[in-house]
Amino acid sequence: MENIAPIRDITYISELRQFDLDGRPFRRAALRGDAVRIHRGAYLPATVWRSLDRTEQYRHQVVAATSASRTHPTLSHRSAAVVWGIPLIGPLPKLVDVLASESSGSRTEGSFHRHATRDLEGDIEFLHGVPVTSLRRTIIDLALVLPFPAAVVALDWAIRPGTDNSPKPSITIEDLWDAVSALQISRGHRRVSRAIQFGDGLSGSPGESLSRALIHELGFPAPVLQQRFDDRLGLIGYADFWWPRFRLIGEFDGLLRYTRGAFDSGLSVSDIVVAEKKREDRLRALGPSVARWLWADTMEPRSLFTLLREAGLPSGRIRA
Repeated sequence: MENIAPIRDITYISELRQFDLDGRPFRRAALRGDAVRIHRGAYLPATVWRSLDRTEQYRHQVVAATSASRTHPTLSHRSAAVVWGIPLIGPLPKLVDVLASESSGSRTEGSFHRHATRDLEGDIEFLHGVPVTSLRRTIIDLALVLPFPAAVVALDWAIRPGTDNSPKPSITIEDLWDAVSALQISRGHRRVSRAIQFGDGLSGSPGESLSRALIHELGFPAPVLQQRFDDRLGLIGYADFWWPRFRLIGEFDGLLRYTRGAFDSGLSVSDIVVAEKKREDRLRALGPSVARWLWADTMEPRSLFTLLREAGLPSGRIRA
């Protein structure tokens, strides 16, 4: 798919052998530091490896793992997620998630974490030439194993349509319910249903989705998402969160908000920050208060709890 960054430059020793070529030069290159062994029998130029962020490195590793395997298992769960581009909260796994038959059972084997399933062939697609659970099945699997806030981040991303400027695969809530039925989800059905029912494609970023899930878990009232605000000069913008009863606007300020804005507009990050400050001044002039928080606050829910309580938002909980 054109929106999924390509996997390039991986050399497989097994493919060299098919053409009677020697793989020892790649092993020597790895010893010199000119190549990186990203999986048994799979090498990537060191310059390419160093140019990738941690998520991209892991994505190359999982594709290499299933490609190099004689059985070519289907990537699933978090490994499938990184291939699809689904945002994940928390550290990436060290192992590669793949499907396994019910008879063999769930287990860790070498570099693989094998997840037993009754359906090894349903909802499978091919990306980068390797089998991967479909987008809808991947979201269901994540909802089964991830904490609720992390599952919401993945689900919100999946149901949010792509745009011309930012294309991405997407599905609908109906697709997810269909997958629950097709996969005959019984164990964990309540857990999956909770995530699906909470999903909202209006969340504009992983940070906003994580914030929304934490706001719910911390006992605060549900906010209105992407509320439009205007003044005499016209459109001010769309607030991430809006509690009309309490006249409170909530804004998640991830660094990506400014770096992406600078990239899209051609302005510097400092220019974007100044423009954001002017935008907030216009919002405050209308009467609402504005509460802002960062990634660090979402990683420590007590911090977000204190911030919103001090902003005047009531919670059904005494403490976080």
